[in-house]
Amino acid sequence: MKKMPLISVVLPVYNCQNYIEEAVHSILNQTISDFELIIIDDASTDETLTIINNLKDPRIKIVTKDQNLGLIHSLNLAFELSKGKFIARMDGDDISVPNRFEKQLDILENNSDVIVCGSWMQHFGKSEITVKHKENHNEIVAQMLLHCSLNMGTTMFYREILIANKFDESKKHVEDYDFWSRVAWIGKFYNIQEVLYYYRVHEMQVSSIYKQIQVQGDLPIKLYLFKKIGYNTTKYKDAFIVKMILLNQSIDLKELELFLNWIKKLSYLNRKTNVFSQKELEKVLKKIKRKLLFSLYFNHTNIGITKKWRIKALFKLPLQDALYILKIKSRIIRKGMLKGL
Repeated sequence: MKKMPLISVVLPVYNCQNYIEEAVHSILNQTISDFELIIIDDASTDETLTIINNLKDPRIKIVTKDQNLGLIHSLNLAFELSKGKFIARMDGDDISVPNRFEKQLDILENNSDVIVCGSWMQHFGKSEITVKHKENHNEIVAQMLLHCSLNMGTTMFYREILIANKFDESKKHVEDYDFWSRVAWIGKFYNIQEVLYYYRVHEMQVSSIYKQIQVQGDLPIKLYLFKKIGYNTTKYKDAFIVKMILLNQSIDLKELELFLNWIKKLSYLNRKTNVFSQKELEKVLKKIKRKLLFSLYFNHTNIGITKKWRIKALFKLPLQDALYILKIKSRIIRKGMLKGL
């Protein structure tokens, strides 16, 4: 009987001839060798498939599609074909460090409650920032109210636990964020606090081309997560919450008060529902509030926000928030005076 691989590495590719060989070698050279590498070619029109076919390794399994059906289709197909106890993700233009799998297996096999293990991520190419995702489950899940706090390419997870949760075809370009938002309550997430994955930044990648689509696609996912707390969706309508998050329309003082009440209500309700860690939720809500106030008072491109409006609003803010605004204003004035000296 043929032995099943410990890990199924899922690598969807489309027209990445300049990077695919380096990406594949970073997997083949892992310190853990017990894996299958499932490469799904989404009908590439360049030399990607030729390069892959020339990489001779028995662990490589190549699946070619006759027509381009997109990343989500490739991911779901690879999930169905995978045989390993664990699934590890990888993208065709990125690089995994040699001991990535070894470190992630150590976390998963020695922590029975952890079902997903990611890591920090280092950008390279057109950007060189380090993305330091939060470490523990409570932090990661609360941060999902702000943004996707796990990068799919960095992760390894239990196949049998998550295999039933396919990627949603309607969530194009935000499929990973949607996926994590649905499985976050099945088990614990964990991010290793070191760079195990190098993310290549270039002009042709999906995250660069479809940035605005991703911003819009994120909003229903955030609303879905906030609604888990159980607030009154008739009083605090989706369109209103989105308007206040985006701040791309004129808002009145009543709307500002209502939004601040919504934030306060989320904190109160979560103490009863325990959907999110209260400690971590408070951090997120503070960040949302401070981002809103900073934008209203110091971003002078906001529609309909005049000096008179800001003065009126200041007197309606809780004392702590009003002091936050005045503190920043004072700091800006001092800097301006210093520059004039």
